[in-house]
Amino acid sequence: MAKIVFGMAVPHSGMLGQAPEDWLKNGERDRNNPELWFRNRTWTYPELEAHREAAFAPFLTLEERTARAARCRVALDKMAAAYREAKIDVAIILGKDQKEIFTDFSPSIAIYSGAEVHNGPPQRSVYAPDRHVTHACHPELATYLINRFQAEGFDLTDLFAWPDNVWMKPLPEYPVAPHAYSFVYHQIMDDNPPPHVPIIMNCFYPPTQPSMSRCIEFGRVLREAIAAWPADVRVGIFASGGLSHFVNDEEFDHRIMKMLANYDYEGLAAVDDRSYQSGTSEIKLYVSVMKALEETGAEMTLVDYVPCWRTPAGTGEGMGFMYWKAEE
Repeated sequence: MAKIVFGMAVPHSGMLGQAPEDWLKNGERDRNNPELWFRNRTWTYPELEAHREAAFAPFLTLEERTARAARCRVALDKMAAAYREAKIDVAIILGKDQKEIFTDFSPSIAIYSGAEVHNGPPQRSVYAPDRHVTHACHPELATYLINRFQAEGFDLTDLFAWPDNVWMKPLPEYPVAPHAYSFVYHQIMDDNPPPHVPIIMNCFYPPTQPSMSRCIEFGRVLREAIAAWPADVRVGIFASGGLSHFVNDEEFDHRIMKMLANYDYEGLAAVDDRSYQSGTSEIKLYVSVMKALEETGAEMTLVDYVPCWRTPAGTGEGMGFMYWKAEE
């Protein structure tokens, strides 16, 4: 029977591929965003900077940015090493679409049942190699999972073919995977992923966002489905996304990481759902992985947590690097 042996939660921020000298350029985008989400409401940039008293200005020096970028690089290398050591045969990658491929509709949860995915230019170098690559998916497992989830009361979208990624300019001849997936392929799996199933969960866009409770239940069904799959394979489950962003909230991130480490589902579900908005909503993917790994006896390994700021108001991203390795 199939066996879950490894889980990972990794950020996929573009800042991880930028030179520290360029981080403040992202801050200009934040300054022009009229709806920065923080503490259950939206703020304009001037409102946010005044509310937080520009407290993050001391962390914007080039020296500080360089040190934090270096910590992120070390953490990513450790994550990739942990993945290699797990020696998995099949992967399941949980991510989201940010209107890259779903531009006219927004399914709550979709499972890709196609045979392959593509990566490469013009995707940014942090997400892809400098050449077109094709990666094998696992249609048999995808179809099996769809049937299992449907039987458990989940209404899913079966994605037969990968749509064009409209973020890619100019549009290439092949459909580039959204950045949530391409980051894992490139940074963690060295452009050589095992056969895998991409699962797309709509974290970003109301009203079809799965609740935290639903994502916990998703992890349970995923765990039981894999345990019943009649194949002698080692399975790894990956969540691609960040902690708090695009306004970094260290206090909130530490609360979440403590609950993740303690398998505290009640605490995670009790958090006001307004806290799981914007990019911070990707925490829901982490929780699905955690639930799927729970019965393996795995303890969460926190490789590092690196808050990375780009304005005095504290806009930026909380980079949390963590994995669960099953007892064997």
